[in-house]
Amino acid sequence: MRELSYCENPFVYRRRKTREVKVGNVGVGGNNPIRVQSMITCDTMDTDASIQQTIELANVGCEIVRITAPTVKDSRN
Repeated sequence: MRELSYCENPFVYRRRKTREVKVGNVGVGGNNPIRVQSMITCDTMDTDASIQQTIELANVGCEIVRITAPTVKDSRN
């Protein structure tokens, strides 16, 4: 097994001390629990599909959903 500089032992769990940041109203890092996050995979110009994927992710426990807007046109949609 290769050596992992961030993990002394992959079989013994130990959290590193971090600072809290907010993603909306969700705290990440610090003393917060580990958060489940994902990203939608559909074309962001397809609003209905974007909403559907976001709802599906939330329904299975995803707390943070990332959506890209690669162009200004996408961001206006």
